[in-house]
Amino acid sequence: MVTALLFHQVNRLWEYGFSGVGHHYAPVFGVRLPRRSAIAGQLAALPLALPIALTAPSLGGRTAVVALISFWMLATHMRLSDHCWLGAVAVAAMAFTPAQLHPAISQDLLAGVYLTAALLKVNDEYLFSERSAGRVVTAHYFRLLGMPVSPRLLKAVPVVVIAAELATGVLVCIPGAESWALWLAILMHLAFGVSGNFPFSVVALVLWVTVLSPSGQIEVTGGPMALLGAAVLVGLLALVGGRTAVGRRPAGWLLKDFYQGAAYGCLCAMAVLSPAVGVAAPVDGWGWLTHALIAVAFVVNFLLVVAGVKLEWSFAMFTSLRPFGRSWLERHQVRNGPRYYALTLPPRIPRSLLGEVDPTFVYLATRDENVVHEGVVYHLEAVARRHHVTFAPQVMCISSEDRVLVPAAPSQPAPRRRFLDYPAVVPRSLDRRYLA
Repeated sequence: MVTALLFHQVNRLWEYGFSGVGHHYAPVFGVRLPRRSAIAGQLAALPLALPIALTAPSLGGRTAVVALISFWMLATHMRLSDHCWLGAVAVAAMAFTPAQLHPAISQDLLAGVYLTAALLKVNDEYLFSERSAGRVVTAHYFRLLGMPVSPRLLKAVPVVVIAAELATGVLVCIPGAESWALWLAILMHLAFGVSGNFPFSVVALVLWVTVLSPSGQIEVTGGPMALLGAAVLVGLLALVGGRTAVGRRPAGWLLKDFYQGAAYGCLCAMAVLSPAVGVAAPVDGWGWLTHALIAVAFVVNFLLVVAGVKLEWSFAMFTSLRPFGRSWLERHQVRNGPRYYALTLPPRIPRSLLGEVDPTFVYLATRDENVVHEGVVYHLEAVARRHHVTFAPQVMCISSEDRVLVPAAPSQPAPRRRFLDYPAVVPRSLDRRYLA
């Protein structure tokens, strides 16, 4: 799992480069780290955690791995992906429990993710709206392939996705049905991967491999050539069908698509060739306690999303549950929820400020059609004032007449230091489609 998180980080750096690794003006957990600490967390924490995980199985070694992954998450900027949170939770849970419980932990995490993702998609906007994330992502992928997309197909996609996730989540809980759930998951995650999210697919397949390792040791019935063949085959599929860039992909992007597919294919082969496929692992008292604790955690997490208390780290992947809009979150506003602010571009922007804040983000955050989470505004204003300027933050609220955010009058409370449990930047109009 540590390797899967490192896989995610390598992909991010490959896609976005190293220029922004020291930026931390939008810390996910609300604590802005110094530049050097942010760089260390992004570049060194996971590469250091991996050899410790491989060579130091003692309690001290496992504790060090969890600490390094926590440091990496603390240094994460703008957004913590759901699969990163899933991987970090899995590492923390497995670091302090016997290996015999790891398959049960992985099984419960998979079931919780699939069922949560399916149930949170059961809302009007995802199922029926033109802004449905399922329709938008599918249409975008087909456009990148240069293929026509049928309106009938777009209408069917949300229902198919919900059915696939729900079926996988149910089947993984049924003794003896693991092989059906595995093949359904492989096809589903391959679709997610080629359309741009192989890191999530890799994290999920690592959990699948762990589910199918009931002795605590990974066993594969085939030899190395079987794993290599699967890696090459899926790598070529990703090379042909993967579309993570607009237009003609440069050589670096082609290599990235191939290596992502190859890593995923190798994990798929390890899971399929496991002798434990279709064989239910015995569950003792500790196993039942593990099932109960993880089930309660997922139920609480689900209810927090439905109540509008949070959105991020909820496993609500592409559910059309936007911070505002025709979704559950608009119908369940909480009194102490995060505020969003409109920002104004200063007449003069010091060059030194743009060394701390990405110019592209400054442009995005100060556009008239966008508003910014107060946790980001809190740190942006601190940076701006050090450079003797201000973004003049103005708190916004939902208009009683139109479905837009308008200035809240007369009070203008100062932005607070907050977790980014909602997206950092969102559209001011509630009718505009939004994907995190």
